[in-house]
Amino acid sequence: MDTRGESQHSPEANSTYALTLDLRRGHLLDQASNWTSLHEAELRRRATEAARDKDAEVLWDLTVAYLTTLTQAGIRISPHTLRSYRTGVRQFLAHAEERAWNLLRPRRNDAAFWVSSLTVNRDGTRPKAAATARSRVAAANALYAALRWAQVTTAHPFEDVPQPRDRTDAITRRPPHRETVVHRTLAAAEREQRTDLRVLILLTAHAGLRIEEALTLTWAQVDTASHRLTVHGKGGKRRIVGISGTLLEALRAHAGQGKNGRLFSFAHRSGAAYHLRRLMEQEGLPWAGFHAFRKYNGTLLYRRTRDFVRVAHHLGHANVNTTRAYVDVPADDLAAELADL
Repeated sequence: MDTRGESQHSPEANSTYALTLDLRRGHLLDQASNWTSLHEAELRRRATEAARDKDAEVLWDLTVAYLTTLTQAGIRISPHTLRSYRTGVRQFLAHAEERAWNLLRPRRNDAAFWVSSLTVNRDGTRPKAAATARSRVAAANALYAALRWAQVTTAHPFEDVPQPRDRTDAITRRPPHRETVVHRTLAAAEREQRTDLRVLILLTAHAGLRIEEALTLTWAQVDTASHRLTVHGKGGKRRIVGISGTLLEALRAHAGQGKNGRLFSFAHRSGAAYHLRRLMEQEGLPWAGFHAFRKYNGTLLYRRTRDFVRVAHHLGHANVNTTRAYVDVPADDLAAELADL
């Protein structure tokens, strides 16, 4: 029987996650309706004016309207994606202003020059990693998709521009935490009596949750009786994740705490990062972000199962190729198999 009692499964607690999402989606929908409700001539007029002035606020607002109504993710687009795209759109528009772009009729080499400039040390600005550069280009592409939707341009300026590539594989660039780091971090959280941080670490390192999935998790989604979590992932996808014995103990020690039915008092990535980073640095451990714990989980499960498909399902990856970037396969992985040849 669940040690937290039946009150944790009350309808009120069960609706907290849905209510939080509905409020965010409702805000995005209201924001989009400011554009979708316009007459086509007025939509074109406003978009043309914003493009002429390179008005970052208005153009971002237009981009959000497009992203939340006309893309596959739609209204379920993740806050992380929106934050990344907002940064990219702003940086692109700053460059376009500096270089006197005509956004609606860009010159043939404008886009290629900007993409190249992202990866070089220029004017004291540090070069961006290939993945970051690709993210910035994706944001600029989203802006142009929105401008085409508003029927103010037909331009696809990045269509034939080569994307920056990093020849070092993703797992080498950003490796998972080692087992000793995970164990030392858990021990530090226990010494500090931070049951919340202990649970957060284990949700990423044992359950393999994304940080957004962990932070929005409610007590109603935790079933300690059957050792299962019901996770609402990217794109609104729902999956069931098993609870390890260590995580089960941590959840019971932390039972009932948090805010508004959630497991934690911090609701955003920045708050969670502040507390966990501080804990790790006090222990003399490197802070490498939350994904290093998630990659530790992917690596651990692959070594136990040797099955990328099962690991992908556990991590919530739609494409198994994504999972390969989460698994650190040892160089001598096939040594035992080769020994008998």
